[in-house]
Amino acid sequence: MGAQLGARLRCDSLGEDLSVLTATVDEGLSQLTTAIISLIAPGLLDDAALGEPATLEILDDDAVVRCFPLRLRALQLMQIQGEGRARYRVELCHELALLDLRSDVRMFQEKDAMAIVDEVIASAGLSASHYSKSLQRTLSERVYCVQYRETDLCFIERLLEHEGIFYAIEDDGAETAVTFADNGSALSPIEGDTAVMARPELTHGPGIHDLTFETSVVSQTVSLGDYNHDTPTLELGRTESTTSDYSSGDWYEYTAGYLTPEEGDTLAKIRCEEIDAGRVIGRGTSNVPRFRAGRWFELEGTDQTRLHQKYRLVTVQHHYAVHDADAREGGASYHNTFSCMPEVTPYRPPRRRRAPRLTASHSMVVTGPSGAEIHTDELGRMKGKYYWDRLGAQDDTSSCWMRVVQFPIGESMALARVGWEMLSLHFDGDPDRPIGVSRMYTASGPSPYSYPAAGTRMAFQTPSSPASGKSNELRMEDGGGGMEMFVNASKDAQIKTINNKTEKIGVDETQEVGVDSGVDVGAAQSVTIGGNETSTVSGQQSINVQASRTKSVGGSETVSVSGGIKIGVKGSDSETTGGTHMTLAALGIDRTATGGESLTVGGSMISAAGLGVGLAVAGAKAETVGGVKVVASGASVTESVYGALASTVGGAQVQAAGGNRIGNTKGVSALTVGGLLAANAAGNITLKSKKVTIRVLGVANFIGGGGTLTLTPASASMLGIVTLDASGSVKISGNPNLVG
Repeated sequence: MGAQLGARLRCDSLGEDLSVLTATVDEGLSQLTTAIISLIAPGLLDDAALGEPATLEILDDDAVVRCFPLRLRALQLMQIQGEGRARYRVELCHELALLDLRSDVRMFQEKDAMAIVDEVIASAGLSASHYSKSLQRTLSERVYCVQYRETDLCFIERLLEHEGIFYAIEDDGAETAVTFADNGSALSPIEGDTAVMARPELTHGPGIHDLTFETSVVSQTVSLGDYNHDTPTLELGRTESTTSDYSSGDWYEYTAGYLTPEEGDTLAKIRCEEIDAGRVIGRGTSNVPRFRAGRWFELEGTDQTRLHQKYRLVTVQHHYAVHDADAREGGASYHNTFSCMPEVTPYRPPRRRRAPRLTASHSMVVTGPSGAEIHTDELGRMKGKYYWDRLGAQDDTSSCWMRVVQFPIGESMALARVGWEMLSLHFDGDPDRPIGVSRMYTASGPSPYSYPAAGTRMAFQTPSSPASGKSNELRMEDGGGGMEMFVNASKDAQIKTINNKTEKIGVDETQEVGVDSGVDVGAAQSVTIGGNETSTVSGQQSINVQASRTKSVGGSETVSVSGGIKIGVKGSDSETTGGTHMTLAALGIDRTATGGESLTVGGSMISAAGLGVGLAVAGAKAETVGGVKVVASGASVTESVYGALASTVGGAQVQAAGGNRIGNTKGVSALTVGGLLAANAAGNITLKSKKVTIRVLGVANFIGGGGTLTLTPASASMLGIVTLDASGSVKISGNPNLVG
C-alpha cells in the first residue's frame, strides 16, 4: 500500500468532520459484515442517525481501496475531550442484520426456500434490487414451512443452510449487493492481479505475511433418513461418501428434511460437501485490502509448490489503526486476517442455525371453507389455524393437511369438525409437521353436559351434519345407584356380529318399535322364558314354518279367537296335550289338514265356536282324548276325513250343534267312548262312512231334529226318524230296540 493510509466514515446525519482512529471490519461467506469504529467527533452525535446508511472507506493515498456500505447500528459515547470533542465507539452492520431485530411465528405454504427468503426480505422493507440469485439446482417446494420464535435472520439462514445455499456480500458501490448461490462459479477472483506472494520476510509491500494450513479427519459417509406418510412403504434412507482420504465414521441424521428419494440423494451430497468444505482450512495475515470474502486468489512464492493453487477466501477481518494520537497527522496501518479453503472444493455453509424442536403441545382451531362443518381429505386429515398465527386466514388455506391421532383400536376413525379447538403436537418436534391430537372444550365450544354435576358421566357424541341438533351418542353413567350405559342413534343403527353374540340381562328388558320389526335367523332359533310371556298384536299375525314345528305346553293352553280360526296342514298333523285342550271361538273354527292328523290329549278337550266348527283331513285321522271331549257350536259341526277315522275318548264325549251335525269319512270310522256319548244337533245328525263302528262303554245319545238314537252296552233304541247310512255295513251290538 502507499505511504498515506486513511479511513473515512460517511453518514449524512453525522456530518463529515469525523476522525477515524481504529476500525475492525468482519466479513465472510454466509456471514453479515460488521464494523467496529473508534472515532473523534467535533461534538455530540445525533442519535437520530441510528439505522441510517453509513459507509466506511479505506483510503490509500486518498484513493478508496475498500468500501463497506453498512447501517449505523449503535453509538457509544466513550469520552468527552477538550474543545467540545467527543470520542465514540460506533458499530455498523449490514442491512440484513436488521432482520435480527424482527422475531415472528408464522407459516408459509407451497413455496421453495428462496421464495420464502424473498418474502421475508420484502416484508422487512429491504430493497429487492440489492439481492440476486445464482442457483444451478431447482429447489423443492415446501408444502408447509414454519418460522417459530426465530428472528427473521435466523429463519432465512436456517433455510439457506439446509439447502446448501450461501450468500456473498459485495461492497463495491454505495449500496450493498448480496448474491445467493449454490455454486462456486458465482464467485469472482480478487480484483487486480490474482497472484499473491507469500513473503514472511517482508514487513512492507502487498502479500501474505503469515499462513498456516490445518487438515482434519472428517466423517467418511453421510446417511440420511426420513419418513413420508403419503408413501409409508417407500425407503427414503440415503448414504453418500465424502471425498477425503482421511475420513472415518458415518454421520447419520433423522429426520433429515425431505420426502422423496431424489431429494434425499441431493441433500446427502450437500451434507458431504458441507463436511468436505471444512477438511482443509488455511489461516493467514496479509496487507492486501483486495481480499474479500468469497473471492479467490492464487498463492505463489512458497517453497512448497503443492501449496501453489487457488484458494477461496471464507472470512476476512480488516484492521485499520492510527498510531499517532492525533489522527490528523497520519501514521496509520492496515492489515487483515483471513481464512481460506482450496478453490476446487465446493463451498457449503455450515449449519449454524438449527431448526426449533417443539416439545410442548399447541392449540388450534379446526378450519375449512366457508359454511363447511367437516373438511377433510382422502386420509381423513384436517386443517387448522394456530392461535399464534396472526397473519393466516381462518379457512381452508390456514395450514397444510395434518393427520389426526386416532383411538388405538383397529380401524377406528374420528374426523375433526370445523370450529373445534384441537390439541396439536409435531412429528419429531418439527414445526413443519403438525399432528392433530384431540379436541378440547372451551367456553364458546362447551361440553354437551354440565359439570361438575355430570362428573360421573363419560360420553362419545357426534353431532349431525349439517347441524340439526341431533347426535349419535354412546354414554356411560358411573354414578353409584344410577349406573347406566346409553346408546342413541339419531337416525339409523346397524349392529353386525361376524360370529357369536351373547346378551345377558339381569332383570327386565323392554323393546319399543315405532313401525315394523323383522328378525331373520339363518338357522335355528331357541327362546327360553323362565316365567310368563305375553304377546299383543294389534293387527294381523302370520307364522310361516317351512319345515317341522313342535309346540309343547307343560300346563294349560287357552286359545281365544274373536273371529274365525283356520288351521291348514299339508302333511300329517299330530297334536299332544298333557292336560286339558280347549279351543274357544266367538265365530267359527275351521281346521284343515292336507295330510294325516294325529291328536293326543292327556286330559279333556273342549272346542267351542259361536258359529260353525269344521274339520277337514286329507288323510287319516287318529284322535285320543284321555278325559272328556266337548265340541259345541252355535251352528253346524262338520267333520270330513278322507282316510280312516279312529277316535278314542276316555271319558264322556259331548257334541252340540245349533245346526246339522255331519260326519263324513271315506274310510273306516271307529269311535270308542269310555263314558257317555251325546250328540245333539238342532238339524240332522249324519254319519257317513265306508264302515262305522261305535263302541260305547256307557250310554250314547244321538239327538237330531227328527229323532233320537240311544245306545247302551245292553240295548239300542231309536225314537223318531233316524238314518244310518254306510256304503258297507252298520253294526249295532247289544240288544237293539228299534222304534220308528
